[in-house]
Amino acid sequence: MKLKEALTPRFLVHLLLLRPLLWAIFGVNIRGRENLTGLDRFILISNHNSHIDTLLLFVALPVAQVLRTHPVAASDYFAKSRWLFRTVNFLFRPVWVDREDKGTRSLPDIQRTLDVGRNLLLFPEGTRGEPGKLRRFRQGIGRILAANPSLPVVTAYLEGPERAFPRSAPFPVPLWNHVTIAPPQLLRGSGSDITLSLQQTLESLTKQARDARQQRPAARGRIFTVAVLGIDGAGKSTLARRLALAFSPTRRTCLISDRLELFEDGQPRDLQPLLTEKLRTWIGAQAKQAKSLGRYKIPKLTELLLRDRLLREAGRWYRPESIFMDGMPLLNLSAWAILYREEHFTAEVCAEAMSILAGRKEKIRRDDAVLRQFPELKRLQQLRLDRLHMPDVTIFLDVPPAVCLNRIESRGGRRQVHETEEKLAKLQAAYHLVCTVLASEWQLPVLILDGNRELEQVVAEAKDFLHRFEGELSC
Repeated sequence: MKLKEALTPRFLVHLLLLRPLLWAIFGVNIRGRENLTGLDRFILISNHNSHIDTLLLFVALPVAQVLRTHPVAASDYFAKSRWLFRTVNFLFRPVWVDREDKGTRSLPDIQRTLDVGRNLLLFPEGTRGEPGKLRRFRQGIGRILAANPSLPVVTAYLEGPERAFPRSAPFPVPLWNHVTIAPPQLLRGSGSDITLSLQQTLESLTKQARDARQQRPAARGRIFTVAVLGIDGAGKSTLARRLALAFSPTRRTCLISDRLELFEDGQPRDLQPLLTEKLRTWIGAQAKQAKSLGRYKIPKLTELLLRDRLLREAGRWYRPESIFMDGMPLLNLSAWAILYREEHFTAEVCAEAMSILAGRKEKIRRDDAVLRQFPELKRLQQLRLDRLHMPDVTIFLDVPPAVCLNRIESRGGRRQVHETEEKLAKLQAAYHLVCTVLASEWQLPVLILDGNRELEQVVAEAKDFLHRFEGELSC
């Protein structure tokens, strides 16, 4: 894309306004986007059930193709409102057609658009159909492709817009949407044969997408989760990312750290930002600015609870086989108790607190000592926030607090309230205790690594340890 095009008001509205709004309000899970990447010219077709279909398909387009792609739109519908017609014309530069002529008089305009090297977005049904039912395709798409046999056609299936903004609704509803994009095809033959072939392709894609979504929970089972623990400055976020990337060539992996990332085929993948992630990030920033442990406590607790919720949402929407976490809310909450209730922090209390946080100990007497010592546990139970995830494997980076503090200071910027050698030493001891409980009480695999070594050594040892669980990592 040329710089001149990138600075046009129309492109900037798409890039800075429409795309972020659609991601944030409706949510868009796109599968098969790579089937559009690398195509200079194409015709994109899709089922049609909602006013937001065109917007969702434009979100799925490579950025460089946004200004080069033009939907075929019904002038008789949009001309009913002058304001709507002008808005659509500005945003999409459609090829306007009259649905009553069944595409015959509009074909020259469509061909001229293709002749100048532009792409088309078409809804072969001709109008919004009944949700879940594909109408018979009009013959125009077959005539267009018969006249352009070297032009690839890409089929997309939309699921969700029929609920997010159905025909009868005056306003859209913020519900999740899915876009499934099939590989490009070159079709030759008569117009009627091409039309029939495209209809069968979209029907097949529809069935595949629906079957995949319906069967996924039963086929996938529980997602394997790896927690990387360590005090600030230990390098846990770096290790967690390296591990998520290292295992991604053979499975889809997700990283939950300061940023949410998805990896597949050894490469980072675009992902749909989740509202929970945006809220977690904001609250985490507030916690980092706290000037005392008392003020740090509530935002950090909230951030950890949102991080645990994010684990569930990431598994649902991104479909990873393994999730690698920088820390683990249940384990972090248990260890951090040492900074607020050090006099009560013992292996026995830690084990009981972890059982409560994991939802494994539902019958607790009101006079139970652990609830008196840690009233936060009682409040979490009352709010039904005591079903936190337990990791399948835990890796603890053991780095001397003095070394961690030097690393923190070398980054520059303001230190957080707990980032002192004394407090980091307490947290270090607490994490050791948490790991002991995991191994002895829960019989879960734990690896304690000397993190004060070259990064490559640490990564290699962690990978060797995880390879023991190769089957579970892709469960």
